[in-house]
Parts: sequence; C-alpha cells; structure tokens
Amino acid sequence: MSPVISIIVPVFNCDSFLEKSITSLINQTFENIEIICINDGSKDNSLAILNDFSQKDKRIIVIDQKNSGPAEARNKGLKKARGEYIMFCDGDDWYEPTMCEKMLETIRSKSVDLVICSCNVVKDEQTYNLRDSDIDYHKLTYYGLHSLTYPFKTRVNSVLWNKIFKKSIIEQYNIDFPSGYYHDDMVFVLQYLCCSKTIYAIDIHLYNYLLRSNSIMHQTYFSPKDRKKMFDTIDVMKYFLIKLSDNNLLNDNKAYFIVILSGLIKWIVSILSSKEEINFFLDYCNETILFDLDLDYFPDIENKSHLLNIKNKYYQPFYQEDNKKKRNKPVKKFIKKVLTFSFSYFLFPYYIYKIYKRM
Repeated sequence: MSPVISIIVPVFNCDSFLEKSITSLINQTFENIEIICINDGSKDNSLAILNDFSQKDKRIIVIDQKNSGPAEARNKGLKKARGEYIMFCDGDDWYEPTMCEKMLETIRSKSVDLVICSCNVVKDEQTYNLRDSDIDYHKLTYYGLHSLTYPFKTRVNSVLWNKIFKKSIIEQYNIDFPSGYYHDDMVFVLQYLCCSKTIYAIDIHLYNYLLRSNSIMHQTYFSPKDRKKMFDTIDVMKYFLIKLSDNNLLNDNKAYFIVILSGLIKWIVSILSSKEEINFFLDYCNETILFDLDLDYFPDIENKSHLLNIKNKYYQPFYQEDNKKKRNKPVKKFIKKVLTFSFSYFLFPYYIYKIYKRM
C-alpha cells in the first residue's frame, strides 16, 4: 500500500537533535506515511543515526549524498516521494504527535490546495537573543478558509515545515527548489501559492521550530550581510519569474511578483551599512533581473516605483531611507531604555509598555 503522506527531511550535521526529530515522525498518530531522510554529506553521526532508525522502521528511507545543499536534498526527496501529500521537517525540529493527522484531515475535509498550522518557536541556546520579530514572523495572523488571491498571498509566510502540499500540484507545475542558492525554500512556496486557489489555516501548534545560531535558517536570515546571501535573494526571484512564465502564470501574478521583489530589495537595503554597499547591491539587482524586465507590463502600484528608480539608476531614495534609519536608531534605543525603566520600577501603564514592544 502506498503511503498517503511523504515527509521530506534534509539532514546536515544535526546528530544532537536528530533522534528527537525522527522519533516524533515515527510516533505520529496517522501511521500511513513515509519518511524520506536525505543526508547531505554530514560529518557527524547523522547518517549512522538515520541508518539505525531505518533498520527499525521500514517507513524510513535514507538517501546519502555528498554535500550539495538543502535544495538538492529536497529535490531528491520530491523525486522519491510516493505520497499523495508532501510535508517537510528539518532535522533539528520535531512534530507534535497529531500533526500529520490534523493536517491531512483538514486538507481533505476542507477541499483546499494548502493547509498551514501554527508552530512553537523554541530557543536552543541560553545566549540566543530571541527577538519579537523572530516569533512574530511565524505567528499566524489569519485562520480558516481563504482564497489565494492578491494581496492575501503576501500574508502567507514562506517556510516549508508548517504546511501540507498536494503532490499533484507540485508535479503539474514542475515546482522545485533552485539548487545552489539560499532562500530556495521561499521560492518553492511562492511557486506553489501561484499555482493554488485556496488555503486553510488552523490555530493549532503542531510544529516545533528550534532557533539556534548555527542552523541553516538562522545563517540565511539572521546573518544577511554575507554577499552571496544578498545576491541569492535576487537570483532566486529571477528563477521564480522564469517559472511563472514557463507555466503561463505571470499575467495572473504580476502584482504579487512586484510586491515580493520590491519588498526583498528594500529589506536587504535596510540592513546595509554604507552607500557603497547599497550601490553595489542595487547594481546587481539591475544587471540580474531589472534590466531585461519590462516594467510597463506590471500594474502601477507603489512598489513598482522603487523598481523603476533602480532600473533608472536613481538610488537617492534608498540613501534617504538608510539615513533616516540611522538617525532614528539612537532615539529608539533611548526611548526603549526609558520605557523599560518606567515599566519595571514604577509600574508604568501597560499600554505604554506596548509602545516599547512595537519598536
């Protein structure tokens, strides 16, 4: 009998967490699953742990590859998958016991293309500075049934592991991960959203996401000044554009593409520390994607004006935003200190403290 759900687990040097992760999968209340673990050239005991589990549970399939990155690992998992539905788990995270059952029940009973659930964000290291934004990004701000129209698609986060996907949609539109780039998971989700019509969000915390400083996720999003990570953001958006065109989906997703591209560029610019870095990055945006992009084809929305400025090499607005950010930073730090002191020692009203929390 073929499995109903294929769970794809890329594994790289996470032997300290792997046993807990795999145990959570084999103990799912819904048992008709396969667990495809791809060891991505780990140097620790990860492969030995996977092989030991596979001897005990025939639902576990182990693929060993030389280190090629998570995209290549996940693509191999997709090719191997036999399930009607696809789910993902990172090797240092873990499922709640009913995750597969609840996700499957929802996608079938609600007849939707995608289901998303809430998650628990767990801090691994005592020294890890867990910021509000770390948690807020993974919080669901909507529940129930929604059509995947623009602009609702912009509200769906781009992580893989809190979702269940239909394999039929993945195969029909040849959705995959661009190999060799950071942010490959983001582009997979963006592709899927553009090929889908409906989503259902359930307010149940079914996934446990471990925040640790040396995880792939942390290195990608919380150490963004690495030049490759910045450039890969633009490279994968070009890949996304090509996939939309190949599937004749660009016309229906013009506004969505412009908003995502503009938002990513502004995010990178916001963390750059000099005019020279901003120039270098915006020049790369121009050469890689904007030079050949006919912006007249896209709708006239605010985000488009940012891209027009870049294409015309008018970078001044980006310098102004950067300068504004730098001027406001010391003021915000001072206000935070004052409000924190007031709240802690004089029982300042709670709504004032909420102002501090939003800064």
